[in-house]
Amino acid sequence: MGACFAQLSTRSETQGDLKQHQIAFLKRIRKADPQHQTIERAVFNQQNELGLILNRSVEMDKISALMRSMLVQMAREFPNQDLTVLAYTPSNPPRKIGTARLNARTRDMTYTPEY
Repeated sequence: MGACFAQLSTRSETQGDLKQHQIAFLKRIRKADPQHQTIERAVFNQQNELGLILNRSVEMDKISALMRSMLVQMAREFPNQDLTVLAYTPSNPPRKIGTARLNARTRDMTYTPEY
């Protein structure tokens, strides 16, 4: 029974560490753009995917570069993990406009716009 408890304890610490990394990363995003000129809101979902609600002033042809930049920064914070960044419009409800992915094994980055 002690071994099971130790495994659960380790698992929750790992989840807690992930949550702390997510919070720290979101704080850096907010600090880098305090006026929300590019990113209005940033959140992580249960799959550790970063969702970004972009400001209306962000040009569509600049989104791919922004997403890649976010993937590079996320890879530093979450090494050796497959990563996903989702971009949304600031509408109500937000509409997905693109998905960027990083394959941790191959280091390949892709960006797929929504049409």
